[in-house]
Amino acid sequence: MQDRAASTIIKKQPFISTLPFYYGWVILVVGAIGVLASIPGQTMGVSVFTDHYIRELSLTRVGVSGSYMVGTLASSLIIPFAGIFYDKKGARLTAGIATFFLGLFLLLLAFSHTIVGKLSSTLSLPAPLVTMVVLTLGFFGIRFFGQGVLTLVSRGMVARWFSSRRGLAVGLMGLVTAFGFSYAPQPLQGLIDSLGWSGALIALASLLLGVFLPLFLLTFRSDPASCSMEIEQGMTVRKQSTRTSVGDALEQKDIADARKEGRFWLILLTMGFSALFTTAFTFHVVSIFSEFGQSAQEAVSIFLPISVISVIARFGGSYLSDRFPIKGLYVVFGASLFLTSLSLVFFSIPLVRILFLLPYGIASGLFGMLNIVTWPKLYGREHIGAISGFAMSFHVAGSALGPWFFSLIYQLFGSYRNAGTAGAIFTLALTIILILTKFRHVETE
Repeated sequence: MQDRAASTIIKKQPFISTLPFYYGWVILVVGAIGVLASIPGQTMGVSVFTDHYIRELSLTRVGVSGSYMVGTLASSLIIPFAGIFYDKKGARLTAGIATFFLGLFLLLLAFSHTIVGKLSSTLSLPAPLVTMVVLTLGFFGIRFFGQGVLTLVSRGMVARWFSSRRGLAVGLMGLVTAFGFSYAPQPLQGLIDSLGWSGALIALASLLLGVFLPLFLLTFRSDPASCSMEIEQGMTVRKQSTRTSVGDALEQKDIADARKEGRFWLILLTMGFSALFTTAFTFHVVSIFSEFGQSAQEAVSIFLPISVISVIARFGGSYLSDRFPIKGLYVVFGASLFLTSLSLVFFSIPLVRILFLLPYGIASGLFGMLNIVTWPKLYGREHIGAISGFAMSFHVAGSALGPWFFSLIYQLFGSYRNAGTAGAIFTLALTIILILTKFRHVETE
């Protein structure tokens, strides 16, 4: 009887828990793929199609930028609810829904010209108005489900599967995603050259629905507990220094607890500004370089060396996050944002344009790493979805406002230098406050 009972228990064990290796490494791989799959909803992916929207939909650049801003801001308002949904329903279902709807909204954009024509004639509404509504809806969908939910789940899932090796996992993930994002415009442009802008969007939607959706439904798992496993099960436990608290917080705080803390809002402001500046610079990079007599080719060529620096910074930051308190990394992050903003003030100097790559790359690398490791270290793993979802609403809002803010500065002053001045003042104040703020997370495991 006992043998039969034992046999029954073994049969009920999830297949994943019986694998001869730790499934967290699979999660790391598919989590990185999940972030890469969000590229059609990221600024780097959208920017390749911008001129085609302007030409094919008969809109101005301001009109397209306005739709992008409104759609992105709208998505930022509901991303926190997606984080709560993720905590309750798990990674597999949430990622599956996000991937499905990301594909559908890409199809909406692909057929936007036809949809606008039919809606305009059926409802007897001006075509420009309908165009703006359709484009805004499309941007909302790809930003919310791509940049927002799919990225949120992929990062959060990796954070939940690792503890003492989270820094290593985040560094490896960053290696793949950083180069993937920097390389993405080339194959996207190749798709457009081969299939046209609409055909390229259809191809991306087909890839999401036909390949990535089944992959995520098959492989995504919320955490080790959902597979009847312990975190980093079967792996050697790393000894941590007794002098510093570098593990995850033992006290599991929810979003209500986090919002009561000054450090939480300070972190959000720092992350939000990083998203604002990075998105704005990427969006206007050709225009920024042309102001100082540089070609478009020279402008876009900076992203490869930035990616290299970003990967090194991400690996270095990930390594340090496993061994030292996280406050130091935020001080470095704030200082990098300050130097990046200050560089834009003196961008007419050739040497500054070269040196600019270093703080920009460091800030980019730390941004991606801190987005993953911060929340479990300060608030525990239980409510990662809700807390990181709330935080991501600030990132998305910053990415929405950034291009508009830079455009406004350029329109008012005829130069982007003033955007750098404003950013330098803001980030200098942030860095000083970061130095003075206590990041206490003494109860760690």
